[in-house]
Amino acid sequence: MTRQAAWLVVLIIGGCGVPHHDTVMQGNANGVVINFVGDLAETEPLARQYCARYERVPVFRQKKDENAFYDCVPPGAVPHVAS
Repeated sequence: MTRQAAWLVVLIIGGCGVPHHDTVMQGNANGVVINFVGDLAETEPLARQYCARYERVPVFRQKKDENAFYDCVPPGAVPHVAS
């Protein structure tokens, strides 16, 4: 068995042990949706990094299923709160 084939077998067999990755699903200067597995708090650094592209900061809005929704707002802005 070649080394490449051996690594492929290891990846296939060990695939269940691969750690999850939170993923930006969609976004723009106004907000971002992050798909996550596990702890919701782990999405905040990813949202911060995403909103920083637009010189903005994230404000958590809601969680729905495995998606976290953030608004991207200018630093110091008072976020709109739905009543």
